[in-house]
Amino acid sequence: DVSSNTALTILQCHFNQLTNLDVSSNTALTQLHCYYNQLTSINVSNNPALNILKVGINQLTSLDVSNNLLLTHLQLQDNELTSMDVTNNDSLVFLQLHENSLTTVTGVNDKINLTHLQLQDNELTSVDLSGCTSLSNPVNVWNNNLSSLDITGCTALTHLTCYSNQLASLDVSSNTALTELRCRDNNLTSLDVNANTSLTILKCQANELTALDVSSNTALTTLRCESNQLTYLNMRNGITDGLTTFIATSNSLTCIETLDPDYATENWTYENSNIDAGVTFSIICGSEDQDDWY
Repeated sequence: DVSSNTALTILQCHFNQLTNLDVSSNTALTQLHCYYNQLTSINVSNNPALNILKVGINQLTSLDVSNNLLLTHLQLQDNELTSMDVTNNDSLVFLQLHENSLTTVTGVNDKINLTHLQLQDNELTSVDLSGCTSLSNPVNVWNNNLSSLDITGCTALTHLTCYSNQLASLDVSSNTALTELRCRDNNLTSLDVNANTSLTILKCQANELTALDVSSNTALTTLRCESNQLTYLNMRNGITDGLTTFIATSNSLTCIETLDPDYATENWTYENSNIDAGVTFSIICGSEDQDDWY
């Protein structure tokens, strides 16, 4: 019972078997750490000074943080939430909502201070992060039901993992800081990464891509684009042995464009599971004498 300690500012009661926690009288609380318990509900509406709230790995079905205007860190992972509203929480820097049953997250789109966001393993159909201009750390939204993902304002974003969704399109043209993009197992019919010149890892396998141009991506070390419908693959980016992982199998490719067809023919082979049998390399596929100029 902490009700008598009205001056309490930090409460840590994680890794227990608590089923009930009353902090309504602890109005001075700035930090509450009660993750790894068995809480089915908690009321923090009378704790306006809270800036850190960690209630992950409980059994919460809802949580109202509308009065907690100073929250900077909110961790709610691995609960049973179906919706979450952070409209009033403009100070948020760190937000973890993964491994719930969320179908909606309201108010996250304009969080200009947010740098960390975890939304994976939910049931979300749409995520708008267009106003999250400070997001720079990995954004994970994998394993949802997303048909829409807006990251156009996330110009500082370096890592995006959005695989296992239902995305038919993905605009990363404004995300020029991206170094890693993992968007496999979606419904993408096109993917433009020409502006993402810092990309080192691109995993876009198991989509519906018919063409892919990575000629501007001169930093790539990993390219996986297998199990698409590719008839065109432009790899004229000058990369040879720097590309340590390359898989383009299970497509409709007959020729792949590269600046060094000789290197590609010798090193990227059917035997090494890089390409399908019969695929060739050329500087310009389909042109006569295409390999005689540099």
